[in-house]
Amino acid sequence: MKKIIEKNPVLFFIIPLVIFFLTGCALLYFAVLKNEGVPFYGWVVIGAFIIIPILLTYGFVFGFSPSKTVESNSNQLVFNPDGINFEMALFDCSCFIKWNSIDTIIYSDSRNEDYDEYIIFVNELPICTQKEKPWWPNKLFPYKQKHNKIRIKSDAVNFKALPDLVEQYLLSTVDFEFKDSRKGTLINSETFTKGNTHTTIEKWKPASNYEPFKMIYDKYNRTVHDIQKRDGAI
Repeated sequence: MKKIIEKNPVLFFIIPLVIFFLTGCALLYFAVLKNEGVPFYGWVVIGAFIIIPILLTYGFVFGFSPSKTVESNSNQLVFNPDGINFEMALFDCSCFIKWNSIDTIIYSDSRNEDYDEYIIFVNELPICTQKEKPWWPNKLFPYKQKHNKIRIKSDAVNFKALPDLVEQYLLSTVDFEFKDSRKGTLINSETFTKGNTHTTIEKWKPASNYEPFKMIYDKYNRTVHDIQKRDGAI
């Protein structure tokens, strides 16, 4: 459960809301059975238990402000000579990871997910700073990085820039290139034309030499297998 929440931190907020919603549904069921004995304020409380979790869940998943740009609603990596600023839109905060605090960076390519990710192991927890005027749940429960393992998904802006900057700032040769392991051998390709629009549909056979984890950087020249053996899993 802990690993699932680390990979999907939004669950930290969604799970309690689901519990409140289900409680509201249960209260509504019993209230309908005993319709005459429920006062007006009882219906108000039941409605709050149902409606508020729905609104908050919608806000967490889709956001309340359609005027924001896609980039402003995305996580973002900002690099400088001192470290990496990991800006997390969901939590209205940014965490600064010092270059000299990084022990290991592993790239994870999961065929079962819609994203890839970096797994960064640090020997010093990043400094997390909340932005001005955060959303009220984030103000009540500010984000804190409690573990030395940091996961950064591929939907973050500047995600693909990290390997080159590791070479620049950590003075380490990075033997790595981004590849889609789901595209090994092209089986079939069809192009359809509708007006001035051309659409190509490709069918691929996944690569046979699939490796879910690749080492990008390790301060002590360890391998992915060494990290797995140490921790039991990545």
